[in-house]
Amino acid sequence: MLSRVKKFIVEHNLINRGELVIAAVSGGPDSVAMLHILNRLSPELGFSLYAAHLHHGLRAEADTEEEFVVQLTSAMDIPCSRTRVDVRQLARVRKLSVEEAGREARYTFFYQLQQELEAARVATGHHMGDQAETVLMRLLRGSGLKGLRGIMPRRGIFIRPLLECSREEIVSYLHDNHQEYCVDHSNYDPVYLRNRIRHQLLPQLQREYNPGIAHSLARMAAIIRDENQVLEDLTDQVWEEVARTETSKITLSLNRFHALVPGLQRRIILRALSQIGGVSGWGMRDVETIRELSYKPGSSKEVQLARGIRVGKSYEELIFHRGQEKPRPFSYLLQIPGKTYIKEMQAEIKCQVQEQWCLPSDADRGWACLDWDKLSRPLEVRSRRPGDRFYPLGLGGSKKLKDYFIDARVPASERDRVGLLACGEQIYWVIGHRLDARAAVEDGTRQVLVVEISYESSN
Repeated sequence: MLSRVKKFIVEHNLINRGELVIAAVSGGPDSVAMLHILNRLSPELGFSLYAAHLHHGLRAEADTEEEFVVQLTSAMDIPCSRTRVDVRQLARVRKLSVEEAGREARYTFFYQLQQELEAARVATGHHMGDQAETVLMRLLRGSGLKGLRGIMPRRGIFIRPLLECSREEIVSYLHDNHQEYCVDHSNYDPVYLRNRIRHQLLPQLQREYNPGIAHSLARMAAIIRDENQVLEDLTDQVWEEVARTETSKITLSLNRFHALVPGLQRRIILRALSQIGGVSGWGMRDVETIRELSYKPGSSKEVQLARGIRVGKSYEELIFHRGQEKPRPFSYLLQIPGKTYIKEMQAEIKCQVQEQWCLPSDADRGWACLDWDKLSRPLEVRSRRPGDRFYPLGLGGSKKLKDYFIDARVPASERDRVGLLACGEQIYWVIGHRLDARAAVEDGTRQVLVVEISYESSN
């Protein structure tokens, strides 16, 4: 078993020479075997070892397990950090199940310790049995290929060096090496789905269908892992063509999105959700809701998802927003000459009055020239108001701002963030879009207000 774990570590590049590895040790057989094996391999592979133990405060045996880990690591001369968390209290505060709160507490502790020690990896004792249980659990929930990969050998800072070892091999290794361990009796509680799979479903499958079901499921997960990587690489290529990423939103081009096969559409949606709202917790129901939204006729459709994520369809775009509330109305007096920062637009506006002027050759919609003598003052930059109208240059009449936004296909979610250069009700420039005809520069213009807007980088 020692040689197989070493081979697995090398093949999957789990640990590099000179690195510090934190071993997550609960006191159970899996983590104790992992610690024992890593301690034996550390001189040969050239890495340092550190142990970490979290007391969940859930069971009477937790104190005994903590003391066991302290004595075990001391006997091995391995430094150990330990902490206590009231997981039930955490579950109440965070509105999580006790199981979810325990997982959150563990990973928070490991991440903090990893940063404090500047460790390269955190090793956990997941094994082949855990892999089989995970694949079955996700199969029952209807996961796609990404979920059926099961537990990854390496994900971020976390590594699972025992992933190709069975539970029986682990217990046998401990007995052969006369190594004691603790038994967590909560692992037999049928209230948890994983325990029912472990003690009811898997044994039945082994007895009645396939004695080597755990090996078969682990092998299937490894195959899916490799084939999923091919699809991930393809998704990388397509993502660059379909998506535009900004600070608090991701925008998909619907023309390009709808040209994709459904499988790639789902992967693009999952990637957008992962980047904007966190990697885990998104189900196929969320994905299909968004796919259906993308095909609905009309514009300005929106769905609300968990974690404050909103997904809206606006004309030919699908927009993913993160925790973005409707902005409050805003108004800023312009410094002329000078610069004015508009927080809601994340932009700076520079104004100056000139008698001689010319627009730069690279001028874009971030520039405007207005006839200074035609403008009422003081000038401000404000958000839209009910009933706003203006005279769009070149249209030959007045138009409601709302109708202009619709015709110009300005997304509904963005309209409250479009700044208006105005004096009271008189709009002179819909910033970045259209000038008002009454402020247009003409042959007889004597002075020109030159306005330049610079947006903060959002990439």
